Amino acid sequence: MKIEKIVAGGYGLARENGKIYLVRGAYTGEDVEVSIEKDGKDVALCRVEKIKHASQKRQKPICEHFGMCGGCDWMDLDYETQLEYKKEIFVDQIKHVAKVDVTKPAIIKTSPYGYRNKAEFVIKDGKLGYNSKNSHNFVEIKRCHIISDKLNEMKGKVEKVDLKDFHHIVLREDGNKEMVIFVSQKKCETPEIDADEIISLVNRKHVVVSGEESVKKGKGFLIVKMDDIKYRLSAKAFFQISYEGAKILSQKVKEYAGSGKRLLDLYCGTGFFTLELSKNFEKLTGIEESSASISNANENAKSNGISNVEFFSSKVENFKFGTYDVIVADPPRAGIGKEIIQSIVQANPERFVYVSCDVTTFARDTHELEQKRYKIKDVTLVDLFPQTHHFEIVSLFERE
Repeated sequence: MKIEKIVAGGYGLARENGKIYLVRGAYTGEDVEVSIEKDGKDVALCRVEKIKHASQKRQKPICEHFGMCGGCDWMDLDYETQLEYKKEIFVDQIKHVAKVDVTKPAIIKTSPYGYRNKAEFVIKDGKLGYNSKNSHNFVEIKRCHIISDKLNEMKGKVEKVDLKDFHHIVLREDGNKEMVIFVSQKKCETPEIDADEIISLVNRKHVVVSGEESVKKGKGFLIVKMDDIKYRLSAKAFFQISYEGAKILSQKVKEYAGSGKRLLDLYCGTGFFTLELSKNFEKLTGIEESSASISNANENAKSNGISNVEFFSSKVENFKFGTYDVIVADPPRAGIGKEIIQSIVQANPERFVYVSCDVTTFARDTHELEQKRYKIKDVTLVDLFPQTHHFEIVSLFERE
């Protein structure tokens, strides 16, 4: 089976007898034998069983767990080729889903290893690991090469204490201090460990970082410094998983947003883009469903002496839009969708800055925006997730 190209999801695409085969673990130009994991009438999902002709862009992965855990899927691929594939995936989706002709955008690279400032580990028999891809099969991890050295060091400390009462461990760091979050199904004694911040979460849900929170050591938050702004980061609050990548995103969003009187920041998290843009607009409003993130956002505004911002805890679809010069949105992978796009259009901003971590929903939303007289004017890709097929999109739409 000959692989024609790489498509969304990181699959290699092949065709035989009018049917499409999406092959996990195969790259452009390779000849492979596959086994079918999920068969459909027109499309089959497959995995590689044997590589008959390998791409010259393959390399030996530095991680002994590659191919077993559910983390990295492109670590056996040359980094420059990873970047090129991501540009190709973007163009393919925009042309076929959004129905817009675009040239390959620029992609900004980041550190290929050690970039993650957060890690969520599953616990089994006192060991920390990840689940394998598309399953709950536990894979013990000795060292994760995409998380920071500080987090790997903390992982070693955590594994020395009794973990029998916990089902997950979450590690976070701000470049200076570290936070260890013990997650259990019921209240229990939290082990003592050499860490700056220790948090207990009682959580019976599938969302790991949720539930009843208790600070066992420290102040209950980290402080992330970006240029001249400091951000409070509590256990449940969202922040970009790469600080290097976050700075790049901030620079591009500032460039695309420009300046004006009023700005609305949708899915604002801890107020990252809102506060970064506070010098460029007279009044800024941030909307975020997570009450923990909004609490952090308000504290961040206060501690940085920024008074021209306001934050509201609300689902975006429930928020009553006003009128704005610029709207910024950084939604989860599900994207923004038709309902919110309609609200954006009715708010009538001159510019809409869309930050996305999912190219398929971005392409879907781009098609809808183009139909509603908002045309895509510029795009920059940021490789926030090296060694995986994921990437971040920063885009500028302008009203016709």
